[in-house]
Amino acid sequence: MSHLKLLVTALSVVLCGAMSVAAEESDAGFKGDRDGHEMRDVIPKHEIPEAPVLSVEQALKSFNLQPGFVVEPVVSEPNVFNPVAMSFDAKGRMWVAEMTTYMPDVRGEGEMKPEGNIAVLEDTDGDGAVDKRRIFLSDIILPRTISLVEGGIFYADQTSLYFTEVLEKDGVLTPGIREVVDPNYAEGGNVEHKPNTMLYGIDNWYYNARSNKRYQTLPLTAELPEGSEEIYRNQYWKLVRAETDYRGQWGLSMDDYGRLYHNGNSSPIHGEYLRPGSLRKNPGYWPEMPAHSIGDIYVYPSRMNPGINRGYMEGMLVADGPDRGKLVGFTAASGSLVYRGSNFPKKFYGMGLTPEPAANLISARFINEGEGELTGKPVYPKQELFTSQDERFRPVNLYNAPDGTVYILDMYHGILQHKEFLTSYLAAQIDDRELDKNNNTMGRIYRLRWQANEAAKVANLAAANNAELVALLGHANAWQRDTARRLLIERNAMASAASIRKQLEQLPDPVGIVNSLWALYGLGEIDLATVKTFMASENDQVAMAAAAVGEALPEKDHKAYHTLLLSLAQSGYPRALQAAVSVSAIKGGTDVSKQVLDAYLDKPYTREAVISGLGDDADAFIARIEGDYPDAQVMYALNNLGKKRQDASNREQLSTSGKALYDEGKKLYNGRTACAGCHGAHGNGVPGLGPTFWNSQWVSNKETLAKVLLHGLSGPIWVDVHYWNTQAVMPGFAARADISDKDLAAIATYIRNSWGNTLDSDSAYTEAEVAKVRAKTEGRATPYKAADF
Repeated sequence: MSHLKLLVTALSVVLCGAMSVAAEESDAGFKGDRDGHEMRDVIPKHEIPEAPVLSVEQALKSFNLQPGFVVEPVVSEPNVFNPVAMSFDAKGRMWVAEMTTYMPDVRGEGEMKPEGNIAVLEDTDGDGAVDKRRIFLSDIILPRTISLVEGGIFYADQTSLYFTEVLEKDGVLTPGIREVVDPNYAEGGNVEHKPNTMLYGIDNWYYNARSNKRYQTLPLTAELPEGSEEIYRNQYWKLVRAETDYRGQWGLSMDDYGRLYHNGNSSPIHGEYLRPGSLRKNPGYWPEMPAHSIGDIYVYPSRMNPGINRGYMEGMLVADGPDRGKLVGFTAASGSLVYRGSNFPKKFYGMGLTPEPAANLISARFINEGEGELTGKPVYPKQELFTSQDERFRPVNLYNAPDGTVYILDMYHGILQHKEFLTSYLAAQIDDRELDKNNNTMGRIYRLRWQANEAAKVANLAAANNAELVALLGHANAWQRDTARRLLIERNAMASAASIRKQLEQLPDPVGIVNSLWALYGLGEIDLATVKTFMASENDQVAMAAAAVGEALPEKDHKAYHTLLLSLAQSGYPRALQAAVSVSAIKGGTDVSKQVLDAYLDKPYTREAVISGLGDDADAFIARIEGDYPDAQVMYALNNLGKKRQDASNREQLSTSGKALYDEGKKLYNGRTACAGCHGAHGNGVPGLGPTFWNSQWVSNKETLAKVLLHGLSGPIWVDVHYWNTQAVMPGFAARADISDKDLAAIATYIRNSWGNTLDSDSAYTEAEVAKVRAKTEGRATPYKAADF
């Protein structure tokens, strides 16, 4: 059976918490169980390989790598336990979030004990292996985020974001002040579906996965960026928070130009074509930032994978042949990475890596840039970069390392699925192979290296002076470049601006130039001459970065900057997109906006970039076009500025009972039924998970919608002109004792009258209509497929 046919019949997903909505515990006692689901062993137990705890030496023998690569142990138990996130400090030490209480058994008993750690791991003799472990904090509930900041660290637990001061004397690290900086950072939801990461971006903002919030530290006397609010301050800085685009589930990465990459758990790495914030320059306009899927969703494990939550269902595992019992597609994709190191051969630079802990592998894809889109293809067609035959190998996060290699966080945990979604089938698999044993006393971190190239010596950038940091802005290894930029900005090294500008004249590599431009931006030292020089670059990314940092130019330079932007707008796509966005920084730039719109209306993002870049000049632009432009989408956006498209609602047109159902449906959608987790809070869908409700034919027919709500839907499906093909499948609510027909009518009413849908004016979707479909379809235990309709 082909992979495509298997996916068409796929009926569930392991880690998609919003799709696998937690029900009340069934008679079997596990929340992931569904009435009518036959928990059968599709692979006879005697055929399934055992899963004993392996020593590091044994684990290394279980790995299968592509030629040229080697995996080396950096640290293992008892020096690391259940690592889930990590950050390197300026000395190259690893700060690791250890989730040591995660699922100690199938019931998760004791999971909420405050016993998680922030540990500092160090290689003191330079041999590439950790020989020193220090527990910095040891009382955290399920730590999930760790990031370096001036004066200390950010970390997050199950609910809040914290700052802890790091005091170091004679090599001894101790915590100083320890304070909550955002009490609601990870509030609500399940452990698998909470904000995480705090990635320091090229624009000096910290970005997060599973979140629409970003954070920035500023000098205590600095003005707040537009649209931000101060939420905390200490002796070092004040912290501001602002909205950004909602993205990803677990982990976040960045390319050399500051664009963000993330993933859903049922698909590999996704990339954003534009830098974050590009489409949010207009305070009255809120378009979504699309994320492009980098390659297909298939995986190619080296061992059987029956130990997944819905492994009993047809289509999750290969049914026959030499790959029988292996996972078909991503179901637990975790912290993806854009490789930006200096150790691998040049052809691998910039590739996307995605760990799949349910299949015990790491997948690799080349990232290709097209016109307004990012695409991908496998580095190794129908193979993986790295697989393991050890079922306990759980790679959950990847990092570009100070030595130019990739570091792999292996949680080394038999139980991967959280108790909120775990099924009786998986519990039995866990018991059969004793995967519930030794789960919180293990953990490994590995180094992925090109065998012919030695790992670089780890530099101590904390000891580097400003001139030495400036020299590192063009380093071949991204960790060196990014850290040098961060340290210069944290040191407020404005006196280094002249050195940076001088070095810019000599840097041959666009990557180093872009990084240096953003360093000047972070220091508040952008000048017109530098912007002018590099906006004329032959390299698109350099020219676009120069225009972007030029937004910080003072008002006295705006006339000249305006002229530069007009020239950029006439120099081809995608430069014109950047011109359209950057013109938001000045007044009177509507000629730039119209130039871009006229020339590139048929190109991706043109409408969104132009209207975003209009900023406060929207009225002037409307006057320029005399109130009319020959494009309906442009005029719709202009006429609805200040009206959040995502909040478009038909509620006021409903009957009294319809309004009540609408309000209840909104609560359910965003709360107990967790629909928003896979379809988005604004109904726009989540890549790799659930499709959009905008212009969706699936919500217009009442009976079809009721059938889907009751019994679920498996892909692939078409929604308007968009093709959705993921392994994530909605299981339906028919078996949920806590979800009534009235609840489903409320959800249907909310969906059918939100986000541009106006399907129940002067009426509502009634409880009786749902009950009628429930009776008509009684006995159905499997989700529908598109062909059924």
